[in-house]
Order: sequence, then structure tokens, then C-alpha cells
Amino acid sequence: MIPNTMSLVAVLAILAGVQASTCRLTSRSTTWTAPSQTAAEAASSSSTSDVYPDDTFLTVSTTGSTTTAEPTSSPGVLPRFENEGPAFNKANLKYNPNNEFIFPSVFDASLYFGEAALAKWYLYYAPHDNPGGISFVYSDNLNGPWIEYQSNPVISRDWPALGNPRPGHVSSADAVWNEEEQKMYMYFHGDNSVTRWATSEDGINFDYGGIAVSNSDAPVTTTESSYARVFRHPDPDSEYTWAMFYMVNEPNNIRKIRLAESFNGEDWTVADDYVVSEPGANVSGGNLWDWDGQRYVVYHREPGKIYARTIDETLRDVGTEAVVLFEASERVAAPYFVTENGTTHMFYELGARSSTSIAYATFGRL
Repeated sequence: MIPNTMSLVAVLAILAGVQASTCRLTSRSTTWTAPSQTAAEAASSSSTSDVYPDDTFLTVSTTGSTTTAEPTSSPGVLPRFENEGPAFNKANLKYNPNNEFIFPSVFDASLYFGEAALAKWYLYYAPHDNPGGISFVYSDNLNGPWIEYQSNPVISRDWPALGNPRPGHVSSADAVWNEEEQKMYMYFHGDNSVTRWATSEDGINFDYGGIAVSNSDAPVTTTESSYARVFRHPDPDSEYTWAMFYMVNEPNNIRKIRLAESFNGEDWTVADDYVVSEPGANVSGGNLWDWDGQRYVVYHREPGKIYARTIDETLRDVGTEAVVLFEASERVAAPYFVTENGTTHMFYELGARSSTSIAYATFGRL
């Protein structure tokens, strides 16, 4: 469905033969046992807000696609999304240590956990500032209402497997289904110098796996290795099965996005070159998306807009043109996309750091 607010440029593009189409997202998606879920659960409220402007753009795609589209110099015509407001009301959450939540990750629990799932969708998130804590809400509808898991966090900084001294916080959850292992793999950082992984058979109770990437893995001096998104490698000719975009910081305090690759989702090799590096600007939250046969690396850049660049299946040929895909009156970051029944949902973090919320926008039919 074409939104009524579609721009003249988009209409002309369609008339020229550029067809907008919906896309389908594959859910992408140590023994630490979470306390039991209580029977009494309060549904979090879902509301709209006037802080989200109508004229916003972003890109969507299929994760892990093996199509052979070549990168172009221009990102082309991308769909317009309508803001829907907060995904849930954080003021109603039982676990809310500092009123900030970042880095949403949506997982199709009923597809992989069957009847044991609490609902079809699990939406993972976490505070960033100490103590952090990987948490989730669940719902049968991507529009909510979302119900808080009453024993959050499911991964805490106090998990003995994380070592001594414990990290100050754990955050930036990214849930992926590993078909070969028939388990959820959860990637998260804690502290910012290391990205870790853990596995689960129910999305609630986790076995610690180890360190995926750390500062010492990069080819140059690095001070942070965090905010990872993991996906099936899109290159059918690659020797690797998995790929990761993650953020690095360096002594000049300019953050960039790097690529790491893996045979099994556990042991990772960091590529020599950056995926995204913009002089004088911090970038983070890199993710791989396809839209209408073209791949993109999508990321956020200070002061808080979401950008896209074309990228090829090897994840090494990146377009030079960065296009603003999404912006609001506040900072927006860390987008995550899910398509169901013709509607694409973009979940993202909204607001200044240390006061962020999880929000969402939609494209298609509701």
C-alpha cells in the first residue's frame, strides 16, 4: 500500500517502473537461569506522541538474503514510514533502574519455541547505564500491547559466568536463531570493550558462551567493541556463515563500524577495513538490510539521524553516498525491522542518551 503522504519524487519513481514491495524479515535473530515468571502480569500501555513528525524515511529489507544485486551509487526510492509512538510505556515497567532503554531486537518466539513461547513476539531491550540488564516484553501483535516479563533482567551484570570483576553493565541485546545449533544466540556487550554471546532454548534461560569480539581483535588500537548486529552472511561464495557489524571506538574518540565474520557464530574474525567511517562524526548501530533488490548498511550518526549506504554481498563495497532515512525532533538510533502480513515495523530507540525509549513506526497496511 502506498501511503497518502508519498512524495512527488516517489510517485514519479513508481511511474518510471520502480515498484515498491513489501519484504519479509527472518528473525535473527553461562547457565544463568532467570527467576520464574509470576502469574499476575500487567499489560504495558501503547500510546502515540506528538514528538514524532510525519515526514520520515527509512529502508527495510530481508536479513540474510542471497540475491546478487550489485551496489549502486544512489540508494534510490525508499518507503515512507508513519510514526506510531512508544512501543510500550516505560513508566509502567517493573524493571526500570534508570528510565532509559536502548537497542531493540525482535524475535519470533512462537516460530522457534513453539507452544512453550509466552507469545509470538519477544522484544528485547536493555538500559545502558549501570547496571543495564537484558530484558524483554512479549506480545502476539507487533503493535502491542506488550507485556513485561516480570523477572527481568534475563541476563544481569551479576551473572557469575561474566567473570570477576563483574562488568558495570550489560546491554545492546541482539537475538538470532542459529539453525545449525537449534538455539537462540544472544549477542550483548558488557562492558563496552567486549561483545559476548550466550545461547538459549527458550529465550529466558541462558548458557554463557564467551567473547565474540573485543578490543584486541581489531587491527588498530581500539577502546570500545560493542553494539553488534549479527546476521547470516549474504555472500553465497563466502567461506563464512555469519557476519556482524559492530561499533568500535579509538583513541581519537571517533566511533566507526567494523565487520566481523564467523563460521559458527561463536569464533569471529575481524576484517581489516571499516564498513562505515565518517571523518569527525560518530557512527553506530550498523545493520544489514535489503530493499527492492538492493542491499544497504543502515546506521545512526550524531546528532541522531538514521542513514543508509548501499553495500554489496561481500560486505566490503560500500556506497559513498549516505542518505538520511529517518529523523525526528529527538535523537533516533538502532533500527530493527520486522514485516508481518504486509506491514513493516521499524523499532528504534528515541531520545537523548540516558533517557531513551523504545518506539516504532510502520509502513504498509495495519
